[in-house]
Amino acid sequence: MTEASEMIAGNAEVGLRSHRLLEMCLIVAAPPKTLRQMIQDLHNGIADATDYTPEILSIHAPPFIGPQANSQAHSQSPLRKPEEITGPTFPAGHLFGNMEIFKEHINVPRGIELCGLPELCFPDGYKLQVEEQDESFHFLVLTDILGNRQQGVVLHVHREVKESDLYQAPPEGSELATDPSESFQVLVPYGICVITKFPYYTVLKDCLSCLLLELKSCGDREFEMKVKEFAAQLALVPCPPPGSLQLCFELGPLSIVLSPPEDIDSPVIDIGLHTPFLCFKPETILQILTYILTERRVVFFSTNWPLLTLVTECFVHYLHPLQWRHPYIPVLANQMLDLVMAPTVFLMGCHSRHFETINEVEELVLVDVDNGTVLTTQHKGLETPYLPTATVEEFLTSTQQLKANTELASAHLASHTNLAAAREKKRSQRQQMNRQVRQIFLQLIGNLLRDVSKHLNLKHRVFIKKEFLDSRQPASQPFYSSFLKTDLFHCFLKSRLNKKVDAFTRWERADSNRMNLDQNISTRSAITLTSDTLRKRKDVNLKPRQGSTASISDDIGYLELGSPRNTIKSNKASGRIGKAHLRTLHLPSFPCDPLDSLSVSLYYTKLIVQISRAIDQTGSDDSEALAVCFYLRGIVRLAQGQSLQALLDFQNLEKTNMNFFPWDLVKQTLESMTPEQLRNVQETEELKGLFYGIMEKHWDMVRPEESVKNYELPKMPLDKQEFGIHIQAAGIVNDPNSTDRLFDILTGGQQKLIEPKMFNELYSHWNEIKSELDSITLAPEVMKNLLENERISKVSNPVKTSYGLGRVVMSQKRLFLLMEAHPYCKEIARFRDIEEVESCLPVSIFPLKILALKIKVRDRKEPFIANLKSERDLWKVIIREMCAGKFLADRHKDPQYIQQALSNIQLINAVAKCSLHQRSMSIASKLAYLDHTAGEEPPTVPKMTSDALKHTLHLSDSNSTPYAVDVLLYVPGNLDPCECTDSHPKLWCALSDGRVMMYNAATWIMEQPPIQAGRSRLNCMIGVGREQVWLGSEDSFIYIIDALNMTCNKRLVGHRNQVSDMVQEEMEGSGDKTSQIYSCSLDGSVLLWDPDLMEMKNQFQLPQCWRLTSMALHNDQIWCCVMYSLLVLARDGTQIQEITFTPSPDSGSILMTYFLIIPQREELWVVCSRQANLYIWKTDNLNDPIKIIPLPDCTENVCMIHVKNQVWIGGGVTTDKTRGRIYIVNSERYSLEKELEAPCGAIGALCSAEDRYVLTGTQDSKAVIWKVD
Repeated sequence: MTEASEMIAGNAEVGLRSHRLLEMCLIVAAPPKTLRQMIQDLHNGIADATDYTPEILSIHAPPFIGPQANSQAHSQSPLRKPEEITGPTFPAGHLFGNMEIFKEHINVPRGIELCGLPELCFPDGYKLQVEEQDESFHFLVLTDILGNRQQGVVLHVHREVKESDLYQAPPEGSELATDPSESFQVLVPYGICVITKFPYYTVLKDCLSCLLLELKSCGDREFEMKVKEFAAQLALVPCPPPGSLQLCFELGPLSIVLSPPEDIDSPVIDIGLHTPFLCFKPETILQILTYILTERRVVFFSTNWPLLTLVTECFVHYLHPLQWRHPYIPVLANQMLDLVMAPTVFLMGCHSRHFETINEVEELVLVDVDNGTVLTTQHKGLETPYLPTATVEEFLTSTQQLKANTELASAHLASHTNLAAAREKKRSQRQQMNRQVRQIFLQLIGNLLRDVSKHLNLKHRVFIKKEFLDSRQPASQPFYSSFLKTDLFHCFLKSRLNKKVDAFTRWERADSNRMNLDQNISTRSAITLTSDTLRKRKDVNLKPRQGSTASISDDIGYLELGSPRNTIKSNKASGRIGKAHLRTLHLPSFPCDPLDSLSVSLYYTKLIVQISRAIDQTGSDDSEALAVCFYLRGIVRLAQGQSLQALLDFQNLEKTNMNFFPWDLVKQTLESMTPEQLRNVQETEELKGLFYGIMEKHWDMVRPEESVKNYELPKMPLDKQEFGIHIQAAGIVNDPNSTDRLFDILTGGQQKLIEPKMFNELYSHWNEIKSELDSITLAPEVMKNLLENERISKVSNPVKTSYGLGRVVMSQKRLFLLMEAHPYCKEIARFRDIEEVESCLPVSIFPLKILALKIKVRDRKEPFIANLKSERDLWKVIIREMCAGKFLADRHKDPQYIQQALSNIQLINAVAKCSLHQRSMSIASKLAYLDHTAGEEPPTVPKMTSDALKHTLHLSDSNSTPYAVDVLLYVPGNLDPCECTDSHPKLWCALSDGRVMMYNAATWIMEQPPIQAGRSRLNCMIGVGREQVWLGSEDSFIYIIDALNMTCNKRLVGHRNQVSDMVQEEMEGSGDKTSQIYSCSLDGSVLLWDPDLMEMKNQFQLPQCWRLTSMALHNDQIWCCVMYSLLVLARDGTQIQEITFTPSPDSGSILMTYFLIIPQREELWVVCSRQANLYIWKTDNLNDPIKIIPLPDCTENVCMIHVKNQVWIGGGVTTDKTRGRIYIVNSERYSLEKELEAPCGAIGALCSAEDRYVLTGTQDSKAVIWKVD
């Protein structure tokens, strides 16, 4: 083997190591010296002579072929002594070696710790036997110092050994020398331990069972070689990546199947998750899980060693998506019992014989698996905290449908006469049961963590713990108090802050859809408001809902009726763990000699052929299946040393499913290549972008993860800045201007400090009011009469009114009276119809003055009067504030003013309850900011702008940081609401942080959560049919959104600089319409793509180009805006013409920012950065512009769009830079018709909605909709 090929093999081994089934295989037993001592003790009748510590006799770890295997031949087979290699061979020479030499040359795979492993292989102690013993298995979990876990499966076999075999030559004068036939015979236990990084317990047990058949029939000389060949065979088996492809291989008489994880975030599950249900009652399982969730020190006991690991593994899986990161040792050897005294949280397991000893340790939870009981050692803090009642009831109801005992469930079925069919049926039943169990526990974890996001301030990365605890049932608050302190919950919060999409995210979305469906289809059971009091409830969402318990039948597909996009049948999207359709790839037969390099190479070649055949048989629309096959073929090619072909397979993952892309593996492969190999990679056209992205950009470096802060009330006086930080972190006020206004009002306008007592009182009242609003429910008859999306904001005490006795109720849309003793309501007024709100004293026969409120309503003769008594002044203030909010919302076409009014009202209510030095109501009334400004200030929006404004969309909530809207895309559709949701028109909005939001353009409602397309700014966006949306990003990638499944898991690599623009060209040929897409980047690179194949067809580079900002296609030519000029190019990139401005003496060169071609008029329109002018050319004569139109008050223009006979120009900002400008130019008369002011800053994006509306993106996360004349 040449030096270059040796390096390739070595590098491939590094890349493949983390993807194969086997990490290493060990033989554990007692060395000859120890055995001789043990046998001598047996001769002498020593009672405790059967307990000794075994040692590792042999390690078999990949690579088994190649230069590394040759150089490590002795260290990988250390059982043979040096003198045995060159001298005479003795019968037992294969089994026992010189351990000192072995330890010096041992080569252990990285990340695996062997310390304590021999004891774990024999947790009950190492004992010789004189009678026949059955073979047995048990399972291990090994954890390194970094917390990485490996799994082990141990097979115990006993082999007969004669005392004479333990000596190379009989000792002189011994009885053995005179009569060898009288030597003592014993059964020596051997442990064969297979270690893997993937928890395929059942698979490895089956593999070791096949090995056992061969070991029974082999002699001592072949024992180690059989184990080594077995390890070499398993090293050829790759583990399936997450998805829908399972691998099958033949070993001995068995067909063994490797099932894949469901998705990237899900673990491998190769055990029966129903096992604890066979050992414990459901109530006991819930009790154990409660202890684990609150991170108690838990020890499991059993007389059955394998059962310890199986049960503890099930409980770890029950936590998903929560992750257990504390010490986890499901099997403790006899010598390791002192670990239970560790002062940290842990999960451990040991033999039941040690129960009484461990019971002496304080603060432990003891779980007896054999008897199904749970005990706690004597300590006050170990009482089982109560989980929410509704959660427990729903869990118990679900488990009643679980048929955990599969033997009873299938007793009526005929027995299988075929071994393969019986094994497949058993595996299928286990998988189906696992799906049911996982769904039950996902629902349980989801119910426990429901509404956590509502108490999480994303902007300040603060979790408001007190509010969340107050919203829980009083009986369950001790549980939450403990749970919120755990590492499990802390990691969960970090995932929420980092917007991770995992099993909980999908469950939460599906659960929200189900709740919306419940509200729309049927009225929920409610608590009627009576004259006594407004009944309140907590954990309202945790109450059992009809049909909320998930059905456990997996033969019927799960249809998420509550989803606005009911055409999406994906179980992942619905949060349901459903039955995935798995395809099977059969691996080739193992080579006859797995230690022969030629045979192994032929095996990999056959495997690559089979995977390639599977790729050819997979349709291009099944991107996930293609990604799995490409990933698997790349792994195998790395193992074969075909690094270049492997990188091409990994490159294909970008355009099929980039979530599978192995960044670390690709980086390791590139870094381990020789300079010659790297040159080959750089010369391969398809890999240029990959090499740049991995080796030069370093964009894959993980950003430091910010910690989560628990919100704490202040303990020291607060100045204005500190007050702003605390008040915004608490979520009371989010606008800095409102924060300053509140501070000035509370301090009387002087530069004083806010005392902690005042702040805490304000926070307490605000939180109390918020809880009251969340807990209000109305009778079903009232719910039917509510308007669409109407929410209750305030309810009065029972009062006498001109409409009768009842309660005045305020929503964000109107006032209505909830009649007492009658389950119906009567509308008082819509806020837009209220003309006047004033105080009055109604006529009464009683001398006592009753404070009343009079509301005059448009088109009604008689005003509405309510005797609100002490609440009168407060209601007057808040009604006037809501009227002002509605007035400003109509004026500015911005519903955000209504939200601002609601926020002000809640703050007014809180301040009115505070005990301040001045009159609380007087101070609270000053917070009605909208009421004070609506009538005093003149209209800030010009009439021309107000007439054109249609609506404003706010793309971020008040708790999130606002990001600029950089790109907009409108996709036409059917406006009929009865049509399928997928056929409605859509508005796609790209934000500067890489998020993409999709709105239903028929209702202007965002029906799906945002999609993350990278983390960089998005510069351009085009729609490819109705199935895809392509986005060009600053990180040089083109991201592709699947518009049907609302996922972004594909991207195209080819550019080396940020993608600045894309253009789609429709073509007709042979009766079919096809298209191709041009994309360009700032560095002057232009690429041509086939959107069907998602492959690059052609590319060219503009010479000496540093700023290619936009491009267009016209007259079979490519037009490019390049800094100070406009280039007209042929399709191959050849320059035809260049357009430049003649620099003026005072301004110098003029930078072109955007251009627009109007094909119907054969005109070119251009705007520049340093000239407040619009330049127009004829495309057939580019020498001089035919028209120059001045744009007054303009400092910058960045976008243009042609609508009907108008050209809209956006981006220009006013001199104070607080407002953007939109210029509307008549394209026929070349005249400036309108100037619109956008109050949200510079315009960054423009798009047209079927020539009826123009939509603009602003710098503060808004999309403004304008009417087109």
